[in-house]
Amino acid sequence: MKYYTLENQFLKATFKTKGAELISLKKENTEYIWQGNPEFWNRHTPVLFPFVGALKNNTYSYNGETYHMGQHGFARDQDFELKEKEATKITFELAANKETLKVYPFHFVLQLTYTLTNNELVTSYRVKNTADQALYFSIGAHPAFNCPIDKNQTREDYVLKFDCDQTPASKKIEEGLIGNKSFPVFKHKGIIELTKNLFDKDALIFDPNPFSEVTLIHKATGKKELSIEFRNFPYLGIWSKNQESPFICIEPWQGIADNVNHNQELRDKEGILKLPKQQSFHCEYKISPGTLG
Repeated sequence: MKYYTLENQFLKATFKTKGAELISLKKENTEYIWQGNPEFWNRHTPVLFPFVGALKNNTYSYNGETYHMGQHGFARDQDFELKEKEATKITFELAANKETLKVYPFHFVLQLTYTLTNNELVTSYRVKNTADQALYFSIGAHPAFNCPIDKNQTREDYVLKFDCDQTPASKKIEEGLIGNKSFPVFKHKGIIELTKNLFDKDALIFDPNPFSEVTLIHKATGKKELSIEFRNFPYLGIWSKNQESPFICIEPWQGIADNVNHNQELRDKEGILKLPKQQSFHCEYKISPGTLG
């Protein structure tokens, strides 16, 4: 496993080849990315591919064959190849191989490109279908941010402010799958209080997702600690491990976990993307720590 760093006048970002994962994002020596303390959760910003969330019974069917795969797919645990490295841009690549074909019968190339632009880190996903049949997949982000930013504070000292005043209910999770019931999470329009018991029912899942930007704000001072922008992502997850976990995950998704009533046929999976032969799919999101300057 190798490590690489990008840096400009505002930000310094560090990555590892395993999972092509962002493991650090600093501005003026303040660390914004969760450092993977295994007491709570041992990851940082994994990519979710070729599925987002859990499969029903960890199983799916395609062309009459049955396959098994764990939550969030395999890309986050694969070793990516470095394809390109510049001062403020880096690209990692994962191609289908003997290991992936055992659990996922598709030929693909997945590229993750990270670019520093002023006070933003842009994470770009590109999926290429290298076969002469359709490629079925989902892809999603799972970035975890330190919360609190200041160790003298607590997670409850912060709120999440959304870019519109809608107040959608969260889908209820039932044993890792999407249930058919929902529950309210907004007490104020466009704002979620990070209360201690917010994640007692697991993640918050918005389906459909009406938002395209979330900002982490310190309540007492009104300081904007970071923003994450994601346009045209149909699903959004918000998660932390438990009542004491000092991090918050803001997860834009192109796909979602199986519904409790799913028939386990891949073609019928909610949110699954169908990519024609020899075509490419692209999406991206942006992280902006603090304010510019």
